[in-house]
Amino acid sequence: MPRRKRGGIRWTALAVLIAAAFAWSERDAIREHVLAARAEGEEAAADGVRGMSAEERLIRDLAAGFASRESRFDAVYEGDRDKLAKELPDRIREALAQDDYVRYSLASYVYTIRSIGDRSTIHIEARYRETKEQSEAVTAEVRQILGRIIEPGMNDHERVKAIHDWVVSNVDYDTGLKRYTAYEALKEGLAVCQGYSLLGYRMLTEAGITARIAEGEVNTGEQHAWNMVMLDGRWYHLDLTWDDPVARDGGASKDGRIRYTYYLRTDEQLRKDHSWTLAYPAADTDYADTVRRLAKSGGSGQQAVFAELQRQLGLHWLEPEYTVNGVRQLTARLEQALQAKAGALQFRYEQGERLAEDLKAAVNGLSRPAGYKATYEPYGTDGSVLVTLELTAG
Repeated sequence: MPRRKRGGIRWTALAVLIAAAFAWSERDAIREHVLAARAEGEEAAADGVRGMSAEERLIRDLAAGFASRESRFDAVYEGDRDKLAKELPDRIREALAQDDYVRYSLASYVYTIRSIGDRSTIHIEARYRETKEQSEAVTAEVRQILGRIIEPGMNDHERVKAIHDWVVSNVDYDTGLKRYTAYEALKEGLAVCQGYSLLGYRMLTEAGITARIAEGEVNTGEQHAWNMVMLDGRWYHLDLTWDDPVARDGGASKDGRIRYTYYLRTDEQLRKDHSWTLAYPAADTDYADTVRRLAKSGGSGQQAVFAELQRQLGLHWLEPEYTVNGVRQLTARLEQALQAKAGALQFRYEQGERLAEDLKAAVNGLSRPAGYKATYEPYGTDGSVLVTLELTAG
């Protein structure tokens, strides 16, 4: 019996070998094809590496090291060590510039250089505000959120608005100034500007929108971070933190309204209370003009979509029919409302600081006595105000 068992095993093995022999030619051809393709890929990659300068290889290796989130890693440079010592800070900045999420998740780093001849080893010790596992958790949750807020058929403009609205509605400013990451913004609902910007960056890029993180100062003298967004080949500034009323009102509770004061602004518009010294893409297109143009001439039935977007963003207040400039126009608008017995009207008044004085003058200039009650709030950063006016005949 033992012999038969062993013989059976040998026979089974022989049967497998025979079966394998019949299939060998086909598998061998597939294997050769795969190996050939792999060899071509490796050769192309090797050609790419051979075509890189020592500086480019160093930047690539540093970027990979930081992206790995390892607390310690090495990179090798072959070349003039004095040149390396002088230029390494710039090479590290270039490496970090390849991924804004990694760059702004990095808390600090130190490096040492050890050289033997023209071969130098750069040793990096880094500390991150967010671990690799936490960043992966952010990406996973962001994808779930986008699945809920991004509807089929949405264009890029609508996607940016949906992301803006979600962030300012679900994250509060950390007045304790302790939470700097997208992970904390999601898990605790609190973050400083850096966390807002990191979360905005991850949500935008996962939604297929080209984005960056920008940094500078605001008119209070504080360091600040915000996003830049590219739509239809043009760049805009997007400050999620300053569109959050909690951040702007010293910790006041939210009133349920979403503000778009710092939504897709130009360089000129943002420089009224932001400044920066680093080089960023020029943002020189007024988004109100962009939406106005698309609302009038957008293709494939998109005019109605952009007209509604214009209304939701409050950009319609910039149109002539909603704008009042000076006492003469104000008097005419009130006279028209009085004659039509409209009772209430809304408009944007360009001379916001003169509203109270000009409103009295306009009412006194009406053809018949009238009473009024007015409420107003700032519109954007141009000095104008949105006015809601109740007008009654005297």
